[in-house]
Amino acid sequence: MASVTDALNSKPPLGAALAQGVKVLSADQHIHFNLYQRYVFPLDGMIYWIKVPSGAGAINTPGTQAIAGMASQTDDGGAAIQVAPGSFWGTNRVVGGVIVNPLSAADQGLATAEPLYYDFTGPAYSYETGTTSVLQPGDSVEIPENNPNGAWVCSPSDNHKFTCVVYISLPSVTLPTDVDVQGSFHYASVSLQREDATVDSNDIIFTSLSEIQEFNIIGPNNLYIGTYNGVQFAFSQRGRLYEQADLYHYQGTAVRTTHGTQIIDDPSQFNPTLTVSNSLPIWLSLSSYVPPYPTFNCPFPLYPSYLVDDNLAPPFGSVHIENTKALAMVPYMGPKSETGYLCLDKVKIHLYGLDAQEVSDFMLCVENYSRDWMTLGLANSPAIYDEKQEQSEMKIISQYKTIEFEVNYLQTVARNIARQFILHAKVQFYDPKWFTDKPEVTPHATEQRSSSLAG
Repeated sequence: MASVTDALNSKPPLGAALAQGVKVLSADQHIHFNLYQRYVFPLDGMIYWIKVPSGAGAINTPGTQAIAGMASQTDDGGAAIQVAPGSFWGTNRVVGGVIVNPLSAADQGLATAEPLYYDFTGPAYSYETGTTSVLQPGDSVEIPENNPNGAWVCSPSDNHKFTCVVYISLPSVTLPTDVDVQGSFHYASVSLQREDATVDSNDIIFTSLSEIQEFNIIGPNNLYIGTYNGVQFAFSQRGRLYEQADLYHYQGTAVRTTHGTQIIDDPSQFNPTLTVSNSLPIWLSLSSYVPPYPTFNCPFPLYPSYLVDDNLAPPFGSVHIENTKALAMVPYMGPKSETGYLCLDKVKIHLYGLDAQEVSDFMLCVENYSRDWMTLGLANSPAIYDEKQEQSEMKIISQYKTIEFEVNYLQTVARNIARQFILHAKVQFYDPKWFTDKPEVTPHATEQRSSSLAG
């Protein structure tokens, strides 16, 4: 077995000493991570994370890769240099990145530490402008994805050193189902006594002796979830790296008990059902609504609020239902004792990437859908609001609009639409036989079952 010296010989002197201290304090601790895949239930947009069994060994899936930027130091002072690609690469392959201006003058390769200027719209200047912004020593900035102009930097002095990392999308990466990482696990537990539930919130910090490469290449539809003493957790961010220390700090929050229903460890026992009780299924079905006239349809996807896909490129919309009220004193009782009220919802639609005419067409789509199918009644006169959502690095605002509706509907109609909606949905679901070699006992939300529902 390799000695401690052999294991640490690739680290800088400070990093080797700190790594040895971490090993001693953590008692040579290892944390185990399992690979999960995301499943979106098409009826109501609820997200579940389903464990990929260890027997699979590894899976091939679209992912990302971190690569060095196009440059790591400037040339002549006052002359811009490109550090991240634009054009085809910027809009099709680059899914983000980061630019870091080192804190010390030595790391910048200069006699005195100085600021670094950057621009995401074109060549940067050596001073602040409407599009060129400044990074003070020790600061960093994220490179936006889908940026056709790339990223540029400029410095007042010659040969200013900096760090630039670019994340690119890959059509296929290999992800192991199980990962063991050596490091030190820290958590702080706080008990939250709320009106609706009493839960423990565990804030996690994991100090790893090396960069977890699997976390760098994973795509948005996969997630590594760790387990420690029965606590499940995932990481939402990584702390700033001090290169001389060569330690990596990952931060996140443990899965709360109220959210445990969304983590599925046994795919063969997973049988999702409709969760929401409001008009959301009606709104989600609008994307597949084809009117009998040539226009006024909904040519972009709609998502439930808080469940929009990661870093989704416009156009798209999200549906936020703020309030549900019953309009009748006694509910309708169905043949299987299911109840259905006549209800009123307050609905806020968030729309990105649409101009005034396209949003107006969407409003006409909703009105025509209401008249054609009479499943959704409009109870107000909605107006289009222009919202302001800025990005200070480029001095721009997004194409962001909202519409507020008040609608009435029957809950039984919303459930019926949900059952029909699954016929047209793209189902991402595991076949239990693929994992367990056992026949399926309980029917799942598959296309075969959908056909029987239609009948």
